[in-house]
Amino acid sequence: MSQWSQVQQLEIKFLEQVDQFYDDNFPMEVRHLLAQWIESQDWEAASNNEPMATILLQNLLIQLDEQLDRVSQEKNLLLIHNLKRIRKLLQGKYHGNPMHITVIISNCLREERRILAAASMPVQGPLEKQLQNSVVSERQRNVEHKVSAIKNSAQMTEQDIKYLEDLQEEFDFRYKTIQSIEQGDKNSVLMKQEMVMLQEMLNTLDYKRKEVLSKMAQVINESDVLMNNMLLEELLDWKRRQQIACIGGPLNSGLDQLQNCFTLLAESLFQIRRQLEKLDELLTKLTYDGDPILLQRPHLLERVNFLLYNLFRSSFVIERQPCMPTHPQRPMVLKTLIQFTVKLRLLIKLPELNYQIRVKATIDKNVATVSNRRFVLCGTHVKAMNMDESANGSLSVEFRHLQPKEMKSSAGSKGNEGPQMVTEELHSISFETQVSLYGLTIDLETSSLPVVMISNVSQLPNAWASIIWYNLLSKDSQNLGFFNNPPTANLSQLLEVLSWQFSSYMTSLFSNTTTSATQLSIANCLLILSK
Repeated sequence: MSQWSQVQQLEIKFLEQVDQFYDDNFPMEVRHLLAQWIESQDWEAASNNEPMATILLQNLLIQLDEQLDRVSQEKNLLLIHNLKRIRKLLQGKYHGNPMHITVIISNCLREERRILAAASMPVQGPLEKQLQNSVVSERQRNVEHKVSAIKNSAQMTEQDIKYLEDLQEEFDFRYKTIQSIEQGDKNSVLMKQEMVMLQEMLNTLDYKRKEVLSKMAQVINESDVLMNNMLLEELLDWKRRQQIACIGGPLNSGLDQLQNCFTLLAESLFQIRRQLEKLDELLTKLTYDGDPILLQRPHLLERVNFLLYNLFRSSFVIERQPCMPTHPQRPMVLKTLIQFTVKLRLLIKLPELNYQIRVKATIDKNVATVSNRRFVLCGTHVKAMNMDESANGSLSVEFRHLQPKEMKSSAGSKGNEGPQMVTEELHSISFETQVSLYGLTIDLETSSLPVVMISNVSQLPNAWASIIWYNLLSKDSQNLGFFNNPPTANLSQLLEVLSWQFSSYMTSLFSNTTTSATQLSIANCLLILSK
């Protein structure tokens, strides 16, 4: 079944979303009549390839002509009128810029896939419905739409830069021609006309430079607002959903969508950065008093670099929290000298970074814990991020052979701490790396959610109760002093988390694993509440 056929079977609330992104830029009539042909073309590749985009536009018009021939035979007057109007509209709108329509169609197809995925997500209960609504929230739709619009604007500015470059070359040629003429000939009427023409060209150049810089500033402003007001909020929502999923709540999703947004925004900013470098080249060949490139370019470049720094720093995330393979349903509880796994992802997926980023893992780096216990990580604690190990091709790295080892204390504090105190101590696994790309060098750091270190499996239930309590009640990912004054949960929160744990307990009955730990964790949750 074609993608368009699936779209037509959606509920009305999803069809209303589809209706929002079809307009005169790409009419829905064209999408409907040419559904199979449109879905068989690579619009994404053509959006960065002008010759390919030109061919696709020509083929699109040919397909419309064939549809016109067909409906003419059927004598459908209204459809004939609409198709003629649409064909004329598309040809006039995109004849000089075929890449524009490929970007629009690519975005429409991507939006359809997103809506189909949202519509197929099962809803199993009130919390699942709440989280689903969060995943496909209005803000997320706006983020994806605005990222696509910014990408489109950056590509359009590329065409403006090319036009400006051609105009400057023509000006340079005319200017050098005049300079080569003998002094006596420079007073001729023809030469004076040429000088007037040259001045008009310089005025046009100045206007186009200001126009291009204004468009760049607009893209940068939109990127700034998008990143700080919307994209980072989406990332925080995802991190909160991850916390809830770690303690048995509904499965977390949405990271791939965030990766797509982060990557598209980074690509757009790098494209603007290259355009600013091109303007610098044009500046070295021609400048004049009040040159807007000389006045505005340094500030715009500084802003782009600042946005890229912050975007990269935010994109370094823990995709899967630390977990012992022997206890997959008990993440963030780690036993000394037992291996655990943890997976990180860089949400900016660029081929140039494959195997170029080496990540180092440490524990309790620059963090004051609630006790004197200190740990080191044994095993392979430095690995390179790559796109080959993940099934979805994300730029990620998974540490599989890390082991926490407790350092000996001369004060003998380990022996003075009871089991309950041990399981209420929170520690942090940190990761650091450096990205070098296109002349930028950016230091990145991130940390796992707080973990509890145990030395005996009998401490697992108490430790898991601490993990549940922390992630249920704290949105701060690094509040290691949480249990110095732990908050209490209300009844609805407690019932919700107990429901998750009961579901986990029933699942474990059939797998015969971690049953007793689950029972004891439920009991410990109740014990914490009673305190």
